[in-house]
Amino acid sequence: MENVTIKDVAKYAQVSIATVSRVLNDNYPVSKETKEKVLKAMNDLNFKPNSIARSLKSNITHLIGVVLPDISNSFFMEIIKGIDSIVSKEEYSLILSYTDENFEKELNVLKRLSQKRVDAIILASSNIDNEYLDDLIKENIPVVLIDRKIKNSNVDVIVSDDFGSSYMLTKYLIEMGHEDICIVNGNLNVSTGIERYEGFKAAMMDYNIEIKDEFVLNGYYSWEKAYEEVKKLIVDKKKIPSAIFAANNRMAEGTMLVLKENNLKIPDDVSLVTFEEIENQKLIEPKLTCIKQNALLMGKKAGQMILERIKNKETNPKEIVVVSDLIINGSVKKIN
Repeated sequence: MENVTIKDVAKYAQVSIATVSRVLNDNYPVSKETKEKVLKAMNDLNFKPNSIARSLKSNITHLIGVVLPDISNSFFMEIIKGIDSIVSKEEYSLILSYTDENFEKELNVLKRLSQKRVDAIILASSNIDNEYLDDLIKENIPVVLIDRKIKNSNVDVIVSDDFGSSYMLTKYLIEMGHEDICIVNGNLNVSTGIERYEGFKAAMMDYNIEIKDEFVLNGYYSWEKAYEEVKKLIVDKKKIPSAIFAANNRMAEGTMLVLKENNLKIPDDVSLVTFEEIENQKLIEPKLTCIKQNALLMGKKAGQMILERIKNKETNPKEIVVVSDLIINGSVKKIN
């Protein structure tokens, strides 16, 4: 049968049209027996409800916007997998958008998601000052921040311990005898960039080691930008640090290419560590010592939190810090 309607389903199940509507929208008590009759009728008739019409009537779209800076990055892909593994069980679908660390693009994406009437948004913002968040809250759209915080935001947050993990990774380099340490930092307009740099600085200060200005680079979490900055340091300025700390996996990849092009071996000539494991780590020798974030768990926590927030928008916001691990591999040389 083509173009099956609610009326057809009601007739087949021998119930009222209103009862079929209640089963579809799940917004009114229906007995188990009646619900099973209606669902069987839908299945037998191959009835496909009009989701757009339903969403207009119920004001629920079962869509969650996920806004991330780089959906090609394995870290963020794991976050997406974690979110979807939770929300799909409740029949929610994800609308994925990426901002490429561009705040103007992020604002446009958020506005479009609002216009699409998504039920909620999970956001890794490209700016620590995002005033548009207030507009979303006024529109009654629940928001969960993931990986990155926003100043003075009154919403749920799921992050790693960026400061503590960065401190731990820097401390490891120092205890291996390194003092000439270069940091390829991330975007200082976002909380991860700020906190990872602050963790690096704190460790260097605690061990009374000077931070050389020329060894503080900004790669903006970009493979290309990190490559460019490290190349300037090593090729143009002829400055070779004993160790390089890349503040994310993409920047580690850009750094590795510069070292390879200039015949600098890891760890014999330059030690290299990274905040977050690089993609295809198992294929690289030596494997990089790194901070390993639990991106999948972060995504699952975000999925659980956004579902809770959709159901109950009045509860106080929470902050969850997911523990990261220091994974020691063979990319750091011991200096006596």
